[in-house]
Amino acid sequence: MQNKGAIKFFAILLALVCLFQLSFTFFSKKVERESQEYANSEQVANLAKRYAKGDVLKEGFLFDSISKSKERYFLDSMSNEVVYNILIKKYTYQDCKERELNLGLDLKGGMNVMLEVSVVDIIRALAGNNQDPTFQQAIVMAKEKQKDSQHDFITLFAESFEEIDPNASLAAIYAFEFKNKGINTNSSNEDVLRVIREETEGAIDRSYQIIRTRIDRFGVAQPNIQRLGGAQGRILVELPGIKNPDRVRKLLQGTANLEFWETYGFNELASFFNEANSRLKDINLELAGDAEIIEDLPENNDNESIGGESGNDGETSLDDLFTDEIDQDTQQDTTVISIEELLASDTLETDLAADDL
Repeated sequence: MQNKGAIKFFAILLALVCLFQLSFTFFSKKVERESQEYANSEQVANLAKRYAKGDVLKEGFLFDSISKSKERYFLDSMSNEVVYNILIKKYTYQDCKERELNLGLDLKGGMNVMLEVSVVDIIRALAGNNQDPTFQQAIVMAKEKQKDSQHDFITLFAESFEEIDPNASLAAIYAFEFKNKGINTNSSNEDVLRVIREETEGAIDRSYQIIRTRIDRFGVAQPNIQRLGGAQGRILVELPGIKNPDRVRKLLQGTANLEFWETYGFNELASFFNEANSRLKDINLELAGDAEIIEDLPENNDNESIGGESGNDGETSLDDLFTDEIDQDTQQDTTVISIEELLASDTLETDLAADDL
């Protein structure tokens, strides 16, 4: 009875810890409910109805597609937003998802994927795609045996290679590729197979790490990733709570591409930037000068024209403007022919020089 107070204290403390752990599930579910309300709004229904144009089946399909897209967009946008603040620390939606109660695939549903690394392609790549007939026949025979066997592909390949030609040497095929692995033309088949197993194991491990990295970046809470079958190269992936299987499938099956781009240093482009800057400066000065000329033009008052007095009731004729422009450009004695005279004439003389215009 003396420890009754201590028991109550630890019981209360345990209850508070449990409530704190359950609080992450509460706040993550709250965000998910908001996403469902956002995705299933009346606006989405009206949008699906408008595009369906009276087709009920099409309307349901469009509503599901639009709502799923909007829900995914809402959750992605809330991933780094603070949704739980306990004063001493703030938790984002992603943090709450990682700490929420794990219900597993049985209670929560999700996605179960079995991936298999192609050991056949690894063996061919390690051999430099060698076209040796015995090597190619051994691969085909091993693939047929694998359908009814529990052994890994490397073991079946070794058996098939030995059956086809007991005197054939794998060192002759892998000597160049494994020259840094201690393999030469005098190495036995067992030594070559040992190196093949090591390289295959390394390739499967790298694939496993790449898949785990991709899933972690995707933001799946509490994924289960396991290697199965040893050298068979099988990887089990369990993703609870996944609502977009196509997106995950593309993520897992995607191929990484290493690309190289030619770039230029700033010193190589500096002259072009300076030239462009000077050209823009000249254009701005020209525009500013044209604006000043337009502002300085006198207004058409008391029947005065721009070029002075004229015989057209204070209006500047097209001939006057054309004549003034030619006089300023040529700065020499020329015969001026007005546009109206050219248009009014029935014929034009063919020997009229361009300088006379």
